[in-house]
Amino acid sequence: MTVNSPAVSPLDRRIAVIGAACRLPGGITDLGGLWSALSDGADRVTEIPESRFEVARFVDSTMPRPGKSYTRAGGFLGDVSTFDAAYFGISPKEAAQMDPQHRLLLELAVEACDDAGVAPARLAGSDTAVYVGISDQSYGALQMTMPESVNAYTMSGSASSIAANRLSHFFDLHGPSLIVDTACSSSLVALAEACRTLRDGTSRAALVGGVNLLLSPYHFVGFSQAAMLSPSGRCRSFSADADGYVRAEGGGMVLLKRLPDALADGDRIDALLVDCAANSDGRTPGLALPRMEAQRALLEDVYTRAGVHADDIAYIEAHGTGTPVGDPIEAEAIGRALGVHRTIGALPIGSVKSNLGHLEPASGIAGLLKALLVLRHDVIPPSLHAAALNPHIDFDRLRLRLADRACPAGLTERSVIGVNSFGFGGANAHAVLAPAPAIDRVNAAPPAAVPLPVVVSARSSSALDEALLRTAEQLASADARQFYDLAWTSGNRRGLHPLRAVVLASSPDQAAAALSQLVEKPEAAPPPEPAPAPQA
Repeated sequence: MTVNSPAVSPLDRRIAVIGAACRLPGGITDLGGLWSALSDGADRVTEIPESRFEVARFVDSTMPRPGKSYTRAGGFLGDVSTFDAAYFGISPKEAAQMDPQHRLLLELAVEACDDAGVAPARLAGSDTAVYVGISDQSYGALQMTMPESVNAYTMSGSASSIAANRLSHFFDLHGPSLIVDTACSSSLVALAEACRTLRDGTSRAALVGGVNLLLSPYHFVGFSQAAMLSPSGRCRSFSADADGYVRAEGGGMVLLKRLPDALADGDRIDALLVDCAANSDGRTPGLALPRMEAQRALLEDVYTRAGVHADDIAYIEAHGTGTPVGDPIEAEAIGRALGVHRTIGALPIGSVKSNLGHLEPASGIAGLLKALLVLRHDVIPPSLHAAALNPHIDFDRLRLRLADRACPAGLTERSVIGVNSFGFGGANAHAVLAPAPAIDRVNAAPPAAVPLPVVVSARSSSALDEALLRTAEQLASADARQFYDLAWTSGNRRGLHPLRAVVLASSPDQAAAALSQLVEKPEAAPPPEPAPAPQA
């Protein structure tokens, strides 16, 4: 392969994002689903499911009251109780004690590797690092209210550290393995730490993610008593109607490598992390009050170190919680650090929280995934719920523009996208992403008439049938010119499980038909016994 860019130095600071996975509110299970929601301007905020806790006992939306949440609004996943424990070699007894956040992270890590085309077995024994942003410990606390249910797996199942350690254990990864808790900036601070680890050579690859599940009523009550949540039930980022944030749950995971290593390994590169860094507000008038000067300093330091001019910033995915205090301070920091230095028009900003709600410790990874999609599609999707702009933000003076409708990103080879994330204790983080380098791949495919093996594997017969059908569906719509790559990836860049099926085919259509025929058909029910003849 050849790279259409200057020769890559071993000291290149850029980090390649080679795989990603997500579970987000409203049934979003992959980046395609996230892009559909964003591009459609969809709002995935709903209300607390009755299955989580006694909503009527803990919520009173008619008026603020002690011991009650004043809002039912939230962004929720579907069923968070199910888990394929056998896939991960975990007994049902242990799985029941595991925090569902840990279970979700295991699934996301496997899917991120699949998305990257990296067989997990090839990571085993390596110095791959794991960094996870996580804050909530509700599952363990709820178990402790019933001491009779505590068993040998309770402590490991509820400890936050195990959120990262379990991934290292399952994949046999020997690099640093730790969680980061800086409240709402946790996952982006985790990303900054992972980039540092990769750049200093401690690890050759890193799994980085964030997760948040809303399992307990007490956080709704606590944040309501602090008047942080939106009574109207929406994150109205940078809007005149901003009245607080909406809690949300979900998670995301990315697989990272240094750019030279990703190129050497032939990995598909989704985007480049030009830089990622964190700082702290220090002492402010109140612990939860942000400091504009610290946020501005972080932005100036990151973009100066990256050598990026303000005109090259195509878009800023802001923290944008929709709080009356936080939004104006963040906008002021972005404007003073970046917007006022532009010569080509106002800097577009927006927030994924207006679509999904605020994922708290996982919010940074949600913003990062949105930024990846903007780079992929060269379109900035609309930020919602801002019919009127916040009057406390001087958009014209700050040279900022809220991206309240879809518009072209106008990406060039020099373009970058920024992602902001802040914790309510003053921990700030910012990431700068750039498009992947253009790569010319030599087409070494054999003649079309040569049959190629297509491999599908799973850990149970029912899962194999599902995998066969899903693979056949993908192949049926695939470009024939991609068939060699698809066949190669199926056997060489995916995890191979104990149950396997393989077909030889010369085209994706042929492979799809052959795979479909391997699906076990349910046995036909025997014909009913004839009814006895009526007695005379």
